This record gives sequence, structure tokens and C-alpha cells, in this order.
Amino acid sequence: MNTRYSLGGGALIAALLTTTSSFADVSPQEVWGSWRGYLENYGYEISADETMSGGTLTVSGLSAKMALPEDAGALDFSLGDMGFTDQGDGTVLISLPAVYPMNVHVVPTDEDDEEVDIGLEYATTGLAMVASGSVDDMTVSYTAAEAILRLASLVVDGEPTGAAKMEFAMTNLVGNSVTKDGNLRSVAQNIIAATMSYDVAIVDPEGEGSFLAKGQTTDLNMSASTTLPLEMDMEDIAAALKAGFAVEGLLTTGAGSSQFSFNDEGDNAAGNSTSGGTNFAFAMDADHMRYGFGATGMAMSLMGSDIPLPINLTADEMAFDLSMPIAKSEAAQDFSMLTKIIGLAPDPMIWGMLDPTGALPHDPATLIVDLAGKANWLVDIMDPAQAEALAGAEMPGELHSLELKDLNVSMAGVDLTGAGAFTFNNDDLETFDGLPAPDGSVDLKLVGANGLMDTLIAMGLMSNDDAMGARMMMGLFGRPGDGEDTVLSTIEVKSDGQIFANGQRLQ
Repeated sequence: MNTRYSLGGGALIAALLTTTSSFADVSPQEVWGSWRGYLENYGYEISADETMSGGTLTVSGLSAKMALPEDAGALDFSLGDMGFTDQGDGTVLISLPAVYPMNVHVVPTDEDDEEVDIGLEYATTGLAMVASGSVDDMTVSYTAAEAILRLASLVVDGEPTGAAKMEFAMTNLVGNSVTKDGNLRSVAQNIIAATMSYDVAIVDPEGEGSFLAKGQTTDLNMSASTTLPLEMDMEDIAAALKAGFAVEGLLTTGAGSSQFSFNDEGDNAAGNSTSGGTNFAFAMDADHMRYGFGATGMAMSLMGSDIPLPINLTADEMAFDLSMPIAKSEAAQDFSMLTKIIGLAPDPMIWGMLDPTGALPHDPATLIVDLAGKANWLVDIMDPAQAEALAGAEMPGELHSLELKDLNVSMAGVDLTGAGAFTFNNDDLETFDGLPAPDGSVDLKLVGANGLMDTLIAMGLMSNDDAMGARMMMGLFGRPGDGEDTVLSTIEVKSDGQIFANGQRLQ
């Protein structure tokens, strides 16, 4: 099965499930109309049979169709029945079957790709979902003891295959969704679940490979907000963003674990991990994008055919956060990037092989790089036509300032710290060979380097000549600090091309 079709189907299924929690109004017809409009906002073609009996609107034969981008085919969803019941108090009870079937039909336009039918089941236990509010300000509250999305069948080019398994489950769900309509439609959602788990198994029917993955976590808490133009084309993300499309989400979890394995014609790997908690954040609007993730109390293990020995690592904290402008602009915009690894420690067995006598300090390592600055794009990177020009562009953007807010590298008894800031002249691309001319300085502090070199020489891992060359470089760029085995350095760069180290001109 072509990978891009399966991934596209998964994304659309997720969209359908989240829109289920976006119903809200005072009458069954208005609730269904709101839900239908939400899907049509995303570009789905909706068809369904509607039957009104008493105070209940039954929607059956629901079909949702959407063309895949870049002429990659089409998706055709067929869903089961749903009911909307007027409760007589201004609220609407939304009813779904205990097992809710969904069928996805992927019809590729490329003759080399397969036609795929995916059967899914969305099963709930104890689901209670109530819509209230007005047509312009709608709220849905829901609870469920359990919700499970599972793969029921997979047919590729007319041939059924039982070589795939997928199940995603949450327990003790509590959630709400608020939808507000105006010139733009906004949807804010919150979901809390006691546990979340997944179990995926894909086996090549011809026996040439397999992929297995499973995991679980506790205390899931998710919040998300989406702003939608009343008319937009999600195949043209640049135009959608300019029209007001925006999304922001935050997901946190408690303690969890995961494991995976794969085999591809003899090449194999397997691994597992645990953590005390994780977080994931994402945001995008017409001007900026942010992506970040983090975890605490991590332990990881990896082995495989291309790995000579098992790798086991632990870390107290790991994090990455990137915020950057995405719109074409003549004005400078803020950006930032943080990389953080604290308390990284390998398996004692690895230390035993590298340093059997314990000559080196085995303290956990730390890496922190915290950057911020101002820059702007000269092209619209969200427009595919302009993005293709990035590869050939000499300068697709301008860098105006860069601040090293924090540098902290610590391992094997050596500590390197630093901070500094630079500004850049984008009108001068000659002094530094095509780069905007920088002006600023950075202060660095290195502790323990001489002691490490002495130890490496004694271990036979470094020659005296190599150590002498390194010490000469430290003497050229550094100056003695107050503490033992401490080297300080101030590197200054001038916009006219001059470079100084501790006041001594190098260039």
C-alpha cells in the first residue's frame, strides 16, 4: 500500500473524529447543519439522508469525499448513522452507535499506485454527548468510559489482507468543545483522559518485512483551538492562512512507555522507552509557526542488526522548541530555537568499554543551546511555487540579529558556557563573502579542558602533539580565568571585517 495514502487517510479520519465534538446548537437541525458546515469548511463534499421523527433527527448514509492534494487521488468516507434529539430544554442529545463503522476508499490517479479500502470501527462505552448554546456560540460536553478506534479490514487492489492491525484507545474521557461563528469560525476543544494507548502491527503478506509498535500513557490533557475562514481550500495552505486559518494546540501526558520493532528483508531493529511525562505544542497562523516537544525522566533502549551492541540511555530532561516567521515580510520578525538535554547518561556497560579503569568522570552530560533573534523571509515559503525557488535563491531571507542567550555543554569533566549577541547588515554582502556583515561579540568560558587532555594522553587516546596543538589554539583564542584549569574568551566581530579575540586582532 502506498504510504502517502495511508497517512492521508489517517489525518482525515482524525479530522472527522474531532469534528464530532464540534456540534452545538439549540435544535437537532442546527446541530447537524453546524457539523456539516464544519466538514465542508475543510473541503469535504457531504451527502446524507435526513429523517425527522418526533424530536429526533436521524442522519444516515453519510458520505464525505475529498480529493487528495497534488492529484494524488481521492478519499471517500462512508460513515454509519447518528441521531440528534431535542431534549426540550434547549439542548440536543447526540447519539452514536456503540460501534460506529467508517469506510475509507482511496482511489489514486496514478496507475502505479494501489486502490485501497480501509474499514474502521469507532467504538465507545458509556458515551454521553450533549450540545447547547446558540447557532453563533455552541458548546458540546461529553464523557465516555472508553473510546477505541480500530482497523477492521484492509483491502488492497481488491485483495483482502489480514496482515495489519491498528488500535488507538482512551479511557475515562471528559471533554468539551466551543464553536463560535462570525466572519471567521473558531473552535476551541479540551480533552482529558485517564489513559491513552496504541497498538500497531503491519506485516508484509509476502513475508519480507514487518513493523510493530505499541505504547501507553497516563493523564492525557489536550487543548486545541482552530480558526477557519468561512470559505477556504486546504489544498492551498498559503491562501488559507492569508484568509485567516490558524491552529494552536498543546498536549501533555503523565508517565508512559513505548516499544517498537521492524524487520526489512533481514535488516532489523527494536527499542523501547519510558518517560515520567511529555509535552507537545504546535501553533501556526499567517505570520508565525511554533513547534515544540519535551519529556522528563526518560530511559531508552535500542538494538538492531546495524548496531554492534545494545544502546541504553537515560536523561533527566529533553526538549526542543522552534518559533519562526513564515510570511513574506520586509520587516524583521522574532524567531527562537531551544535545544535542551539535561542529565544524559549512557549504560554503565558502555562506559566500561570506553573507560574500563574509570579515569574519566562519568557524570551525566548536559547540552543547552538557546538562540533568539530577528529575521524576515523575502519569499512566501508556504506557497509551493515560491518555496521551490528557495533552493536556487542566493538569499531567500534576511538575518537582522542573533542572540546566544545560553550555551551550556558539560561532559567528561569539561564545562563550556557562553552568551553573546550580534547584529547583521544585510546591505553589506561583500565583506564576509555573501553573508550579511555581523557586528557583536560572544563571551565563552571553558573549564577542565587541560585536565581532560592529560587524562586522554594517559589513556593512549590522544597524542602529545595533538594536545599541544589544542593548547596552542586555546592560548591564541583564550585567556586564563580565575579558577583552576579555566579559560575565558571574548570573540568580537566588526562589520568592517575585523575579528578580535580578547582584544587581540586576528583579522
